[in-house]
Amino acid sequence: MRVRFLAFGFLVLLVEACMSQPKLPDQAMPAPTRTPIAAPQPATPSALSYGTVTSQVRKGETTQLDLVNLFGAPTISSYDSAGIETWVYEKTVTQTDLQANTTAVQGAANLGAFFNGGQAGGGIAGGQSSQSASAASSVRSITVIVKFNDQKIVSDYSVRASYF
Repeated sequence: MRVRFLAFGFLVLLVEACMSQPKLPDQAMPAPTRTPIAAPQPATPSALSYGTVTSQVRKGETTQLDLVNLFGAPTISSYDSAGIETWVYEKTVTQTDLQANTTAVQGAANLGAFFNGGQAGGGIAGGQSSQSASAASSVRSITVIVKFNDQKIVSDYSVRASYF
């Protein structure tokens, strides 16, 4: 009988525990904060051109920071077996030019003749026009290879530009 009473008491405690409200701490927990993800800035057109490279980049003077400010991040950055850091910039631009051609030809002729005091005359008129369009595409490509010394200053560079 005593075992039944203990089992019954345990069952009552178990039911009360399930039905009671959980005890909340005195202060509510703050909601987790989430750092907003910043959208990337729109890309600005690169100043990378043959003329800009040859006029702005100076061996022994131009730093990596100068290049990043001029042209942005390199396309490829690597170290060779001797530990020399090399950056490669590549840019390719495709340009399509459209041209409309219009040709118009007009002609007119008036003939007049005087015969025996009378007038005889005639006229001819005509016109013709045509239109056509053409498209020409060209690709411009530039590759710049820059090598740096231990102080992150340009030690050598080469530029190759092509147009086809």
